[in-house]
Amino acid sequence: MHIALALVFALGCGESTVQNPVETSNTTTATTPATGCLLENVTGEVVTLNTSDGVALEADRYTGIAGKPGIVLTHMIPPSNTRADWPVNFIEKLTCHGWSVIAFDRRGTVNSGGTPVDSYEGPGGQLDIAAAVASLNEVGVEGLALIGASNGTTSSIDYAIWADANGGPEILALGLMTGGGYTENQHAMSTLPNIPVAFTYSTAEANWSVDQQPLDPGSWSFLEYEGGAHGTQMFDAKPKVKSDLEDFLLDVLPQ
Repeated sequence: MHIALALVFALGCGESTVQNPVETSNTTTATTPATGCLLENVTGEVVTLNTSDGVALEADRYTGIAGKPGIVLTHMIPPSNTRADWPVNFIEKLTCHGWSVIAFDRRGTVNSGGTPVDSYEGPGGQLDIAAAVASLNEVGVEGLALIGASNGTTSSIDYAIWADANGGPEILALGLMTGGGYTENQHAMSTLPNIPVAFTYSTAEANWSVDQQPLDPGSWSFLEYEGGAHGTQMFDAKPKVKSDLEDFLLDVLPQ
């Protein structure tokens, strides 16, 4: 386990943590590849995702090393947010470890078809992630992590619960960036399978995430940021969240 991770997480010890990571800068800086980086300068390719209910979505897919996990990034509420909300230097942190990554425009966003509200109310968001997973399967991923921001968390837990109940691809971890009551639009957190989850949230929006602590099976991490921001806006407000999520995934995903 990375030294930084040991300071932030206590996974696998039957404990959850609530932290206020210390920030030294509020300015996003370029990523320096980590020592031992498996892949550098991975270029995303624009792909079309076709959902099972006939909606075409546009996405950027970054192909890592076959046999490594894949990561699905689901942005905040459409259409005012897009896949561009995921910083390139955050994606570089993920692909550095050989993980494949896909960031897609949700329904009704930019060149993606469909109606925006269907991406977070009803089954649409779950179907969108299923299409993203199918695209990652094409490049040989084994195991998945889902990171959702704001009501992107809704689709993330919907898919994780569906996959567990229907023999879908194994979900190894979840990242919920500013979950809220909307996260449970379709499914309660109490029905989530026993998988590691990282909650990131500002102190001003801590209530919902903190309220999930009694459900913690011992593998959840609660990362609170004083002066933070909502969802993917946290990347600019508190850049440390990038390395915190990276370290979380390094701790729970197979190497």
